[in-house]
Amino acid sequence: MTRVAIVAMGEMGAAIGGKLVRAGLPVASVLGGRSNETRARADEARVADAGSLDALLADCDLFLSIVPPAQAMALAKAVAVVARRDGRAFTFVDCNAISPAQTREIGALFAGSLVRFVDGGIIGQPPGAKIPRFYRSGPACPALDGLDGLAFDLRDLGPEVGAASGLKMSYAAISKGLNALLTAAALTADRLGLLDAWLAELAASQPDLLRRAETAIPRLPADAGRWTAEMEEIAATFAAVGVPSGFHEGAAQTMSLLAHSPFGAETRRTLDTSRDLRATLRGLSET
Repeated sequence: MTRVAIVAMGEMGAAIGGKLVRAGLPVASVLGGRSNETRARADEARVADAGSLDALLADCDLFLSIVPPAQAMALAKAVAVVARRDGRAFTFVDCNAISPAQTREIGALFAGSLVRFVDGGIIGQPPGAKIPRFYRSGPACPALDGLDGLAFDLRDLGPEVGAASGLKMSYAAISKGLNALLTAAALTADRLGLLDAWLAELAASQPDLLRRAETAIPRLPADAGRWTAEMEEIAATFAAVGVPSGFHEGAAQTMSLLAHSPFGAETRRTLDTSRDLRATLRGLSET
């Protein structure tokens, strides 16, 4: 039976952990110093607390790194240090929204050790009634075969580390990048005193975009702190292949504005669902 370690217990990590636990797999994390909300998610998912990273790695076959992009490298370095020191053998799967270049850097941390590395990219919402797609690449991909269909739908992208993260970047450039663009456009119209006209024109010519703006913009502050770094990773991915990166550099600034707004401390669990687009824009203007 595959012993799974997941760090950390955010919305995605906890949901995946819960699905794997319900499928009969032992799943553990490290909860010391984590928030009450994080601990509550782990408890609901019935994910065990190993107590320390050392203990977690001593009893693990598969390590899923699911953290905010800005924390991916630090976690991988910490894991690599313990794995080398103690001679641990397991598969490390980087599931984070980071550039192919950073993914390859993380993979290189484990070169010459007993740890195998998989590049992973999750596309979709945390698993519930539906499960997200999990793109994987790298020579160690078969280590994930037993998890297919339990918490995610595995999709193969070949033996090259960087392929899965590259697809994630290319996709999130649209899905999350579009939300940043809608936010920036709405805020500009609002500050020009043209929000009513902007909304009316969208209703007439782009009703799908209007619905997306009204739904997404009030919710973005809960995620913007994590997604600021993700936009920066997308910009780096574009630049690395000679594609202009300025849009996603601007998207990162927009996400940062949302993260530092009066609503930036919200989480998906504490989100004020009564706040609409107009109220969100007013809060951004106070930032």
